[in-house]
Amino acid sequence: MKRTHAIGILALVLFAAISCTRPQESIDRLKKSCLYSDKTDYFKKWKSAFTEIQTSSNGSVTTVTTYPLGYFWINSNGTYRTLSDIAPRVGKWDVTDSCRFVTDPGKAIAREFDVVKLTADSLVLKTQIGGKTFISHFVAFNCFDISKLTAIWDNTETEYQYYNDTEIYDRWVEYPAGYFTIKSNTQYERLSNGNYLAGKWLVDGDCKLTLDKGDTRLERSFEIQKLTNDSLVIWRKDTLAHANYLQKYIRHR
Repeated sequence: MKRTHAIGILALVLFAAISCTRPQESIDRLKKSCLYSDKTDYFKKWKSAFTEIQTSSNGSVTTVTTYPLGYFWINSNGTYRTLSDIAPRVGKWDVTDSCRFVTDPGKAIAREFDVVKLTADSLVLKTQIGGKTFISHFVAFNCFDISKLTAIWDNTETEYQYYNDTEIYDRWVEYPAGYFTIKSNTQYERLSNGNYLAGKWLVDGDCKLTLDKGDTRLERSFEIQKLTNDSLVIWRKDTLAHANYLQKYIRHR
């Protein structure tokens, strides 16, 4: 079933291509704009919280709220990148004289965003495409308490998503039998529908879970979407297969 994701739309319009603006020019313009505060650090990893999609029709406005997967990084060298439901994007950013966040200025694909809110822990961007307004809410990403990873996790479900540059065009869910054991000695064991794997795990400085690092055949990395005392959700993006794998677990009782 085809469905365009709000974070995907943001990724397309916000990160579609690389600007020719030199990084230092972007930083200097930011410092001179109303967006700048020397007490606020916005050069970080931001996590998508939710997106409001407002549609105008016959004088009335309807609002739909979605909860897309996704992150984007605003870097102090004038670059940024996205990781979303659809294809990852990289590019450069700038700030206009009227205090709007802009990508690819001077090009046909340029897009400007109203910065509704910008603090150390919250970012809200608004843009309009046709008759729809997209208000995207982000929160500053903070790593989870990794000590909670070490447990026996029972499989509950895995969602498979297949994407192109603009949308998720197919998806399905399966309910595999098995478990994922993460041990405190950096070893893991995994059983899923009779397929067994064992090896080493680590979590890097970006809070990404990697299994079998350095093994060209088995290495794979996951974004940790949720980690509590009772549940674990990890997301792996396979850019070669254009697929997302969202794996959900509950703590073994």
